[in-house]
Formats: sequence, C-alpha cells, structure tokens
Amino acid sequence: MELKGRQLIIFTSLYISYTLYVYVRRSVAFSIPALVTSEGFEKSQIGLITSSQSIAYAISKFVCGILADVVSPKALNSGGLILSGITAISFTGFNSTIVLCFWWFLNGLSQGAGWPAAAVILKQWCPPTIFGTVWSILSTSMNIAGTFGPLITATFIASIGWRESMRLAGMVSILIGFITFVLIKDKPVQSQDISMNVKKEDTESISRWKILRLPGFLGVCLCYMTVSLIQYGIIQWGQLYLVEDIGLSLLIGSGFVSSVEVGGIVGSFIAGYSSDHMISKNSNIPQFLVRKTLWIHFFIVLGVALYSFITVIDKDSSKMLISLIGFIIGFAIYGPISIAGVIALESSPKNISGTTYAVAALFSNIGIFLAGLPFSYIAKQYDLQTTFFILGTFSIIMFLYLIFKLKYELSSYRGGLMKVLFMK
Repeated sequence: MELKGRQLIIFTSLYISYTLYVYVRRSVAFSIPALVTSEGFEKSQIGLITSSQSIAYAISKFVCGILADVVSPKALNSGGLILSGITAISFTGFNSTIVLCFWWFLNGLSQGAGWPAAAVILKQWCPPTIFGTVWSILSTSMNIAGTFGPLITATFIASIGWRESMRLAGMVSILIGFITFVLIKDKPVQSQDISMNVKKEDTESISRWKILRLPGFLGVCLCYMTVSLIQYGIIQWGQLYLVEDIGLSLLIGSGFVSSVEVGGIVGSFIAGYSSDHMISKNSNIPQFLVRKTLWIHFFIVLGVALYSFITVIDKDSSKMLISLIGFIIGFAIYGPISIAGVIALESSPKNISGTTYAVAALFSNIGIFLAGLPFSYIAKQYDLQTTFFILGTFSIIMFLYLIFKLKYELSSYRGGLMKVLFMK
C-alpha cells in the first residue's frame, strides 16, 4: 500500500476524525460501570439510553449515506463531528433518563454522518488495487478508540468523574471537526492528484431503487447486521458480564474490552490485505464475491470464540486467558466488519456508492439497536450468559449460510468455492 501527498493528508484526517467519532459514540458504554455504581442506573435504563442513540444512528447513517452522493462529504464529516461533541457535552448536564435519551438520540443523529462521508471520500481518492487494504486500515480507527477508550475513560472517571470525562471528549471533537474541514478535499481536482485505474464497469449506473436487487446484496446486508449485533453485544455488555456475573474486577473487564479492540486491529488489517491478495489470484471472479468468501473463515472462528467466552472464563481465570479470548473475538468480529463496507461499495456503480453503503449500514444499525434494549430485555429475563450463547449461534448460522450461498454463486467459475476459500 502506498499513499502520497494529498492522499496521505486526507487519509490521516479521516483516521483521526473517525477515531473521535467512535470514542464519543461509545463514551456512555465505556462509562456503564460508573453509571451503575455511582448514579444507580439499572440495566434497562442503560439499554434504553444506548438504544435511543442506536435508532438515531441508524436513521442518520442511512440518510447521510444518500446525502454523501449529492452534497459535500467533507462538510458531512466535519459537521457531524462538531455536533457530536456538542451533544455529548449537553448529555452530561442532566440526570433524568428521558432527558438523557433525548440528548443521546441527538448524538446518534450527528454520528451518522461520519462513516458514509469517509467511505465516499476514500473511494474517490484511493486506487482500486489497494482499496480493501486502505479501507481496512481506516476501519482500525474504531479499534484504536475501543482499545484505549475504556482505559482512558476509567482513568478520567477515577480522577474527575464520568461527566467531566465526556465533556473533555466533546470539546476535542469540536476542535478536530473544524481542523478536518480545512484539510479534507471531497475529490481530486486534477488528474495528477491521484492515479487510479478505473474499470469500465465503474462508470455504469443503475437506479437507486434497484439496489436490493443487486446479486447477493441482501445476503451481505444480513451478514453485516449479524456481525454488528455481535460487535455491540460484546462492547456494551461484555465488561458488565465479567464484572457482575463472573465477579471479576473492573480493571480486568476494561482489559477484556481493550483486548477485543486490539484483536480487531489485527483482524481488520488481515481481512483487507488478504481480500486484496485473493482478488489478485482470482481476477476472473467479481471482487465482492471473493471478499465474501473470506467471511467464512471469520464466522466459524467467531462462533467458537463466543462459546469459549461463556464456558471457559470463570472467577479463577487468568488475565492472559481472558485477554486471549477477547483478542480472538475482536479478530473475528472486526475482520468481517472491515470489508463489509468494501463489499457493499464494490457491488454497485460509483454514482450510487454512498446510497449502497447507506442501505448496508441500515442493516448494520438494526443489529446495533438489537444489541441495546432488546439485548438487555433478554438478559433481564434470563442472564447475560444466555444472550452471548445466542450470539454464538447466530455466528454459526451465518457460517453455514455463506457456505451454501457462495457454493452456488461461485459454481460457474473454475475451481468454485474451494479454490477461492483456500486462496489457491
């Protein structure tokens, strides 16, 4: 991978801005133990607050994905980051659950602008031959926020409290929002800004109303929804499960969340790089089909790791074992997530790339919403261990679906599924 000049500046700006997007978006999740112990919130109240953000995030991400095709994506990116900071600061001024839901709903609306804008900007500036790798590296920005976020938040909460911690994050977001607006350009102005080999089919166009009819696209959306449900189920409730149900310390719980994110960094990079490599070895097969094949490896690993999380870990488990399981879970979650957006973008012509991603992201956010209030309801009726067992089962179902679906989709190509699956 090689980015030069303006490309590198834009990529760095997108990386920093989205890291802050994710940190602010998850700031409540990072503060859940403090909200439970110091403020007396119940699981159902926290689930309501996080779900209010998830609903707004789903709506906003869909709308902003469409807007990114017709308005300035850099304005969406910077404007959303600034508003995200303002709503996070406002959130800290209240105690009422209803009012907190209101402000976190507004935060979700502002958060939806970040990734669709970044996706459109990146596709304009990145050569197709390394698009998967560059996208996956940009995806690790959420892992950086997730890795250091719990530790930074725990440190700030211990010294200045959760409210001041969120206010500080909001102020930094506002500052970076203004800076990135100056640094980012929507697309190359001159041909020398970027060298890209655009294929003929990239210039073709279809109606936005036919997106769901694209071959295999609905299946991609369902896989994206499932892995997003698992991702946020682990992020929002994994730490609480270890602390309250297993009886481990808050530090170990935070360490688990961080290990998930570290694994996600590795998984994201390997997914992007490996999918680009697989495409170079299977040039006669559509790129999005080759990348979907890589999902099979990740989903089986994810299912096994989730079952291990609820059957292996107990109060006497070592920090090393807990961190290892967290690392594997993160590896298997963020691998599919990092290339899901690439698959969505490659499934459609460039003129509706933002809309295509918006539709896929809508399914993703349905998964995120399910990980909030519905997840907390199941946990209340049964327990968190049962909910994680359900998530593991979903992963295995997706694994079986992809095996049968891709076997059919690749049957007309020489070597079929086995050739691509084992990277021959």
